[in-house]
Amino acid sequence: METNGTEKNNCSKELMVPLALFAVELNSKKRLLFDVSSRKIHGVTSTVFPDAFCEFENGGWLLMAQHKPLSFQDQIVFLVHPSTGTHLDLPVLRSPNEGFFVFYVGSHGMPLVVAFIEIMSAVPTAHIACPGDVYWSIYKHISDPEMSEAMYKVQSALIVDVVLLGKQAVCVDFHGQILSFSITDMIWRTVSSCPDWSKQDSHFLVASNEQVVAILHPCKTGSAFKFFKLDLQAMEWSLLDDRELDNTSWFLCKGQSYHVKEEGKRRVYLFGPNKCAGSIVNGTEVATFTGSLGPSTLKSITNIYAYDLVDETVETVIPASIVTEVHRWILPSTFAT
Repeated sequence: METNGTEKNNCSKELMVPLALFAVELNSKKRLLFDVSSRKIHGVTSTVFPDAFCEFENGGWLLMAQHKPLSFQDQIVFLVHPSTGTHLDLPVLRSPNEGFFVFYVGSHGMPLVVAFIEIMSAVPTAHIACPGDVYWSIYKHISDPEMSEAMYKVQSALIVDVVLLGKQAVCVDFHGQILSFSITDMIWRTVSSCPDWSKQDSHFLVASNEQVVAILHPCKTGSAFKFFKLDLQAMEWSLLDDRELDNTSWFLCKGQSYHVKEEGKRRVYLFGPNKCAGSIVNGTEVATFTGSLGPSTLKSITNIYAYDLVDETVETVIPASIVTEVHRWILPSTFAT
């Protein structure tokens, strides 16, 4: 396992404006790509797509997952590089819970370690595998060794978003607790608590300039957003200032969000059925999962909403909403359009 070299991740390179990738039917090869800049939408067909959807992108590689036929828990997981056609198999993932995928790419441009972070479990739980492995290893975060896992079930962990920062999967739970899992050392640690946290807000994590940015969006206040950055070395939080927010756009989606430079812009883009992209059920936030995370996926009316942080206005980006099963942001370099 390689642990040295230059990490390839979204915070260390200048990114182009992501495209929106939609799946109308998961078991179809056809996907829709929407260009936010040109406001054009078109179909794209690829052998990568049948019954699988992209869960995470890094270094030109896509992690694809599909549910095994007749199984409610097994997922077939593989890595593919669309530009070269290279395909790397991973073990079948057997987990009773839904989750977020991230993977680390080494200095030679090859995926080395894949992590699957369970969304809801008794304690924070990571499944780890490398290409060529025959099974996933499981690592649990037991903060109090004297407590049994059955005792933890009374207060189950609920992870609402995950971001890859170097070799760490940084997670935030429902209570605003920041956790970190090293996908090379296989060690969990509790990092900090996110400031100004409210369970009624929508929450996203983004990697930006080798730091983690937590974005809080109170649904009841429309276009209001709060941006906090966490220095993992100093363990200190601070608000992003106007200079850091100027000429930036934030493309948010549970599981993988992007921060890009756009001259003259200060915007946030969100998927959603309406202008508040978080889901609140009985006062509890429900993560907007992206990918084939269940045995079946319900279709929903989807659009993209652009929040202008200066004018405090909200724009509906796609002229006519579309019915899709899953969606996410993806870099334009991934597929030739």
